Amino acid sequence: MDHIIDVVTCADRVRFRALWRSYAGALANRTGFRSAELFEMQRDVRDACYDFVAVYGWRAGAVAVHSEGERDAGPSAPGVSIERALYRLELQLADLADPEEGHVWLVNPFEITEEQIPDVLDMWDKAKDHMIAKPGFVNARLFRTGQAPFRFGLVNVAQWRSADFFLRALNDKAYDSHRERSLQYRLHSSLCTRAGLILPAPAGAEQE
Repeated sequence: MDHIIDVVTCADRVRFRALWRSYAGALANRTGFRSAELFEMQRDVRDACYDFVAVYGWRAGAVAVHSEGERDAGPSAPGVSIERALYRLELQLADLADPEEGHVWLVNPFEITEEQIPDVLDMWDKAKDHMIAKPGFVNARLFRTGQAPFRFGLVNVAQWRSADFFLRALNDKAYDSHRERSLQYRLHSSLCTRAGLILPAPAGAEQE
């Protein structure tokens, strides 16, 4: 699958949620559309510079068809700023799962250059074993952009059973070396709720 990821800042979160639902709902009839998720920042972990992160999944090659003849800038409006790029799924740990009460998502856009991506991937690979072994871990996805120019070279989205489970794993002394290594990069991590999920329209619905 291909993915479009929006990193969003806005003046009015309530208004943006409604704007996003209208925009993503219209995508549900598009050929090749797979899913749209909206994550709303609730707790800053490290320099979170956004209000929302939206992840749109498309069948491979369908993004080009969707965007042909138009420049889809996303759910834009006055007071809304969107950093948008095309990504591919670099790595997924465990199957996706329906959320239960208390579940949160760690969302972490990595503000890095193309040259830094290999080292950050190595860092992430070494740190992941610590996280997935901890109670409360559900799954994680790491997205990588190949579209230049870009601001966020990698975006991590990881589901946890609660904020407490994640913070205990993050603050574990065994994680100290990974945390220290990450300080050389501009990361923008936060704990989010999933504010919206849109799936394809039922079979037989009219396609745009």
